[in-house]
Amino acid sequence: MTILFNYQNNEIVSSPTVIVSGSTSLRLSRGVIGFTNNDNKVFPPQYFEVNNGQFKAILHVSPGLPNSFKAEIYDNALINSFGFPDYNGKPHVVDSGFLKLCFNPLPQNKPVYLCLIRGKDSRNVYDMPGYRLARGERPTLENAIKKLKVSGRLMQAYYQDEMRTAGFSNRSIQFVEETVSDQSIFGYNVNSPTPHQEIKVFVLTSPKSVKELRSPDLAQQNPNAKDSGGLFSHAIDLIKSTPEIFNSRNDTAVQCVVMYLDSTYDKKRDLILTHAALGGGTNDVKLGIFGSHGLHSFPQNFPLVTPSFLDDTPLSKSEVANDAGQCSTSYECLNICFGAWIHEASHSFGCPHQVDGVMLRDYVVLNRSFMTRELRNERTHSSGEIIGTNGRWSSVCHFNILDLIRFLYHDSFSLPIDNFGKSFSTTKRPDHSYEFFTAPSSYPLTNSSVTKSDNGIFLLEIVDGDLARYHQAYLPHMYGGVGLQTQIEINYQEYLNKLRSKKRDANDAYKVRVLSLGGDLFIDNFKAHSSQQHKDMIESDFGLGKGKLKGAKSLLLGKANGQIHYVNFNIKSIFKVSIYSGNALNGFRFHFNADNTSKTPGVPERNYLKKFFNNKPNAGPPVIDSSGFKESVKANVLVGRDNAGSTDFVLEKDEYIIKFNIRNGAWIDAIQFVTNKRVSPMFGNAKGGHLSVLESPTSNNEIVGMYFYMGDWLDGLGIIYTI
Repeated sequence: MTILFNYQNNEIVSSPTVIVSGSTSLRLSRGVIGFTNNDNKVFPPQYFEVNNGQFKAILHVSPGLPNSFKAEIYDNALINSFGFPDYNGKPHVVDSGFLKLCFNPLPQNKPVYLCLIRGKDSRNVYDMPGYRLARGERPTLENAIKKLKVSGRLMQAYYQDEMRTAGFSNRSIQFVEETVSDQSIFGYNVNSPTPHQEIKVFVLTSPKSVKELRSPDLAQQNPNAKDSGGLFSHAIDLIKSTPEIFNSRNDTAVQCVVMYLDSTYDKKRDLILTHAALGGGTNDVKLGIFGSHGLHSFPQNFPLVTPSFLDDTPLSKSEVANDAGQCSTSYECLNICFGAWIHEASHSFGCPHQVDGVMLRDYVVLNRSFMTRELRNERTHSSGEIIGTNGRWSSVCHFNILDLIRFLYHDSFSLPIDNFGKSFSTTKRPDHSYEFFTAPSSYPLTNSSVTKSDNGIFLLEIVDGDLARYHQAYLPHMYGGVGLQTQIEINYQEYLNKLRSKKRDANDAYKVRVLSLGGDLFIDNFKAHSSQQHKDMIESDFGLGKGKLKGAKSLLLGKANGQIHYVNFNIKSIFKVSIYSGNALNGFRFHFNADNTSKTPGVPERNYLKKFFNNKPNAGPPVIDSSGFKESVKANVLVGRDNAGSTDFVLEKDEYIIKFNIRNGAWIDAIQFVTNKRVSPMFGNAKGGHLSVLESPTSNNEIVGMYFYMGDWLDGLGIIYTI
């Protein structure tokens, strides 16, 4: 007799709840497996089904000493409707085994706050079908909190199982917790002498009434809603006004997963009110939200996980919502609503929609990640399915590999063994402490584009429509990868061929997403971007006196509002920059020193720039040195406007600018000059927008000018470089 586990003895886990799969050599067709952890010192015994010789157990672990599990399989037991075993006679053990797991909490990682929002006059109830009410269940606030605590632990276990399956170690998020002695979440109405940790649920009371929250104009599924995203922004505002959560921010975004308690199904309008399935956030709050309309199907304690995933009671729209038309039975409702909640939480961790997995809608089979048996399914008209004797289902719900790579570089999933960097905005450290972390920049060259990031690129995605169809990952060395890249070259035709090897009818104007530790870069039309040097080619001597040169424009930072303006310059002849700024960047002026100007032969003046540059530098008289060469003297050039107070950045002898750090969003907030010797202060609104960089793509290219757009201040900015 042998029980095989998917975990090795003494393996370290980071989730307080672990999905342990395994099998018995007896090939038992039906039975129950029981787990006892450290003689029930912290947690009571737990029981799960065995089907086709396979089991999946959702085990709780505590920090400190190893969690020593004794597992016993009974061939004469079934799990009853309360989640406990019923035996046919005395318990008959036919197989047994032992497993040790070590749990290492990760308080150094940025945690997630689990929140429940209710209206100021809420009755503290949620929708519940009649059959549950008839058997004694009550939709109270207390029970809602318990359901969220259980689902949060299942979420943690699922994240870890997915990362482990992909070979990325035992990683999971950490929720904010509280110490509890009460054992009701484990199905026992007693207190334990040894307390344990449970997820803390923050109940936030909205200043809005239930009637206001239930306005059809806030209902996301209402095609005529006036503010279908209003519940998302309202949740952010409420979190920001909750000191216990927001005061922990430390100049980096807090992370929250939120459910609205007062969701309800409006039968007349066929709408779910007080509900939106949204995820994402701001620099202050990362957030995923969902409604409570399917909360009735969630398990209220851990023993009820199995009965909840095996509850095929039909649901009627006369009582509760049928979200997406895929909630015809209770367990299908649990799949959809719990799965969608994970989906929205994962948006807050940076995941976009994908071609498959959780970030599509594969959570219609989420139950299979926790179970070895499935009952009849109204969606597929299936009579049910049992896991195979090899421990596999015909199909399961996974995260796409692109999601898991994002988690790997997200500090909320970090492990102490990690020897690679993390995306700066995901750490506990203040965002402003990452002074030189910039989003990637991309520069078109002949037939390709160079994308650069000093902080390190970890993923390149080729996007057709809205979904990534091809990718190139730069995984850490500890996972067999080449490590972070500071520069990658993207050849348009090469990646079009790779894209069409995955999707034959892919649009040739595909999109590119580049992810780095300093932020992301998204190029909406890479075909146009990579051919930009041909479309927007500038031919001039750019005042360098080197003859006719070809110049290309970088990607624009900010927005193209109004008329485009150009300036040209010799970057190595700049001795001072005057910066004009207030709440944003108005402009800056480059000053040139004749003594620092490159010496060029006395040749006739070229006029190539005339058709391109309408903001020409102020010219001074020519200077002739003792060698007989004429120096190109241009006193200064202005980028933007000089209609604000100025600050000067003066360069030292033999010092020259090599790149520009820019804070930008919808406009240019601030600029910073990086020289061959030092880095200037950030001039303008140093906290505005996000950080980007403008620099020459390679050592063979030279910055020879800038182009920009002006509004009330500097709206858009890019460089011109030789190719």
